[in-house]
Amino acid sequence: MTPKEAYSELLEISRRVAIFSSFGSLLGWDQRTYMPKKAANYRALQYASLMEYIYEILTSDRFGKLIEIAEKGEYDLRGKMNIYWWRRGYDRLTKIPKSLYVEEARVSSESESVWVEAKKKGDFNLVKPYLERLINIKKEMAEHMGYEGERYNALLDSYEPELRAEYVSEIFTNLKGETLRLLNVVINSGKKPKGEILKGHFPKDKQREFCLFLLKSIGYDFDAGRLDETVHPFATMITPNDVRITTKYEEDFISPSIFGTLHEMGHGLYDMGLPEDMWAEPVGSAVSLGVHESQSRFWENIIGRSEAFWKRFYKDLSDHFPKFKDIPLEDFLFAVNEIKPSTIRIEADELTYNLHIILRFEIEREVINDKVSVDDLPDLWNEKFKSMFGFYPPNISEGVLQDIHWYGGSFGYFPTYTLGNIISAQIFAKMKEDLPVYELVERGEFQPIINWLKEKIHSKGSLYKPSELVKRATGEDINPKYLINYLEDKVKRFYG
Repeated sequence: MTPKEAYSELLEISRRVAIFSSFGSLLGWDQRTYMPKKAANYRALQYASLMEYIYEILTSDRFGKLIEIAEKGEYDLRGKMNIYWWRRGYDRLTKIPKSLYVEEARVSSESESVWVEAKKKGDFNLVKPYLERLINIKKEMAEHMGYEGERYNALLDSYEPELRAEYVSEIFTNLKGETLRLLNVVINSGKKPKGEILKGHFPKDKQREFCLFLLKSIGYDFDAGRLDETVHPFATMITPNDVRITTKYEEDFISPSIFGTLHEMGHGLYDMGLPEDMWAEPVGSAVSLGVHESQSRFWENIIGRSEAFWKRFYKDLSDHFPKFKDIPLEDFLFAVNEIKPSTIRIEADELTYNLHIILRFEIEREVINDKVSVDDLPDLWNEKFKSMFGFYPPNISEGVLQDIHWYGGSFGYFPTYTLGNIISAQIFAKMKEDLPVYELVERGEFQPIINWLKEKIHSKGSLYKPSELVKRATGEDINPKYLINYLEDKVKRFYG
């Protein structure tokens, strides 16, 4: 067999795996949106069986042999990177025993369903056995995959290729210091927005109507996507022309649905912008969660909380919710940009949000590296939260039970959120050199912005590693200074 023939067969296998992976995405979407509660155990079996099938294909001797033969050929960038990602995936996956891989899929699916009940009831013990098993599974996986430095690095690398805890810790230490410095400026300013204007009675159907209006106005393609309701908002790509996003409606608080929708829309636009002709190839995927989060945070915060955005949409908001007709735009802007320590990560302001991520990073790093046990988690969470935010969470549902990630086995995921914030600010700084961004937003002309992101980020798929993609898009390595500068400008704007 020639390298060219081996490469062609690898492409065929990838296409088959992509189809079955899309079934898994559809099962996951359904589980978090419309699946009947009693179906949870069977859904776990369905998902585990599917993952077992995919595992067998991607770890087969045949697949490994094909990679070995294909590596001897000459290729363009697309071919070289396909082979790079195939090799990387194969080497990592074959180190994990099939039984462990399948068990992780089953337990994580079961755990997610139990977590929903545990959070609702405020009962950590309900989900604790699942969490303990998931943590042990993740530790085992890390040991099988191997790592440099610490065990946690193996899990970080699963979400952000080549990311290391030491690097994250260095960035987070600096960012934590700058965040607390700016937070002190906010507190000492004595200025407080009228946050109560975002509270009231906002019927769910009217919120959905407004969120759909925003999505259509910006350019989310409803011939290739959906918006649905869930407990914990997420986005998922089933296929290139089937990208589904979700949001959460709170009838007494308008912010979660609006900014949650914009956040997930950012993910959705990225998935819609990936090169369709490369779908089912490794290079046709989003390159990392950090880059993915840069897109969601860009739309949620840099665009969605800007003065320009609400100059364009405030009248529309007032038409949907008449209470805002009597509230000045400046008051509304101050309210949606309020900087105030709070317990809920997904509702946190742009400045303190990163403290939420740093807290989670520090805890999961200690858990995976055997520094703390599952029994320690509720109290450890509360103590770390108190040291950063100045008060304890009022209940465990706003503490260690707050996020779905750990209960779905996603250890190493959280740092990508702040990495996404860093990249989004860096992208924005570069975009402003090419486009009058906020002028376009105020006029409601979003397509040039989407096109810029598609050209620089989306269309590149995984042709480049994350750090190289960012460097090609912005002209320099990933640099936290742009996020710090952006946050400093926002503090001056509202609290100066």
